Amino acid sequence: MLKSLKSKIFSSFMLLVLMLVIAGIMSIIEFNKVGLSINSVMDNNYKSIEQAKNMLDALEREDSGLLMHLMGNRETGSQTIEHAYSSIQNALKIARNNITEKDEDNYIENVIKEYEKFHASVKQTTDSSATLTLEEKNETYLQNQQLFFAAKKSINELMQLNQDGIYKQTALMKENSKRAMMPGIVSIVAAIVFALLLNFFISEYFINPINRLIDGVKSYYPETGRIDAKINLKDEIKALEDEINNLIGRLK
Repeated sequence: MLKSLKSKIFSSFMLLVLMLVIAGIMSIIEFNKVGLSINSVMDNNYKSIEQAKNMLDALEREDSGLLMHLMGNRETGSQTIEHAYSSIQNALKIARNNITEKDEDNYIENVIKEYEKFHASVKQTTDSSATLTLEEKNETYLQNQQLFFAAKKSINELMQLNQDGIYKQTALMKENSKRAMMPGIVSIVAAIVFALLLNFFISEYFINPINRLIDGVKSYYPETGRIDAKINLKDEIKALEDEINNLIGRLK
């Protein structure tokens, strides 16, 4: 029986090791999936945010170019406007290739629509600025400012959409991380339960019988004729008790 018990304990131990290995592999796979998916989405979000910032910077420069043009520095103003226009077109192209959020294409189209209104007004103003009086220039610039702020608002909305997307992906990453940790938590709980059961079986089938055998030997007196360790199991420890009693009988 002792050999059978040892075999069962060994089998249980190997099963626990196997469970821990499987749980570890599952956790690694889940964390790897989480990392790859989050990195892919967040990279695109960051690219879109970066391009939105480039659009805002170019929009500010185009507005500055318009102001320079109206103040008489036409060549520098026109160059600034053209460079700003080119920068915004390039940023829009990159943003289109990094769409990750729902309806993000609609946000981009709104940016294009509002910016084209502003740019068309800027071009119209620069083309006719030579014939405008100072008062008319001031009035035209203020009118352009309304279109400028509308375009800026649409870009900020695009940026906010991607920022919200990053917050959502962060929350999703936390949730997926918890899910990935579950196999490890389950295996740890199983290991604790197994350790408690193993401790019980070792105490019940090994330590306690040996202690009873020791107490029986200590309490032996010749007149009793034998020791009684009260070992109820039919195993090697019980056999040892019987052999001790046989030895006592032979000695007597």
